[in-house]
Amino acid sequence: MDHMKTRRSAITGLGLVIALSFGVAGCNNATDGAGTDATAPTSASSQVDALDSLTDAIQKLDEETFKVKRENGSDGLEISGVVDPTAKKVSMKWFSPIGDQGMTVDFVQLGSAVYVKLAGDVQLHSFTRLPALPDKWMHMDAANVEEGSTFSDMVDGDPAGVNDMLKAVTGVERNGELGFKGTFDITKSPGLEGEFFKRFGEKAKAVPFDAKVDGQGRLTYIFINLSAVDSGVTGGTTATYSDFGLPVTIEKPATGQTVEAPAAVVKEFAEISD
Repeated sequence: MDHMKTRRSAITGLGLVIALSFGVAGCNNATDGAGTDATAPTSASSQVDALDSLTDAIQKLDEETFKVKRENGSDGLEISGVVDPTAKKVSMKWFSPIGDQGMTVDFVQLGSAVYVKLAGDVQLHSFTRLPALPDKWMHMDAANVEEGSTFSDMVDGDPAGVNDMLKAVTGVERNGELGFKGTFDITKSPGLEGEFFKRFGEKAKAVPFDAKVDGQGRLTYIFINLSAVDSGVTGGTTATYSDFGLPVTIEKPATGQTVEAPAAVVKEFAEISD
């Protein structure tokens, strides 16, 4: 696999998700083997309590509509949109400031149907020579979007990959009344990025993060500090969640403006390459 492509998936992906899975079933085992600071020890019970609270905050994102925004300090990638988790509706816009035009992705999911429109310097982002792309919405089945692929974060509205991150938490504690701080093992993150970060050794097993919840216990902010792993990365990934309960109306693209996604597009953006 091309290392540039793997790096792209790692830095701008962070655990790209398929199913509607903001919940983090099974991550209560994530504290196994977590270390503590000898000068300021954190009890195992307090770490479990903090992890349970943070898990609950993420699971609450299954319950109502919200806006989400993600920003990458390292490469300028921005993703923003709205999510209706109960109706399985997602609308996202992705912008990457590459080349002369930048690359934009408009992404809509309505149940099992995914619609994507790509524009700009797509070839620079994918590091491949894609064929000429249709100037229309491209349809694909959500079931064909593989976990760890470029589009899987967008499917069902988890552009920060928080579900995958929490499955790999190695330690977490409270940071004030509404805050958390901790570390996770990025080498255990699903998809390509885990393999890529293994080359950073022990540092990749303790990537720092900070998170905040609101007064109702819902996740509102998370920052993943990738610069702690790779000195070539500026900052990290920030995601915010807001406007809970807002009305969400997402229309299906018009039939006359929709085509089936070419196989090359599905392979490049929705599959894991060998």
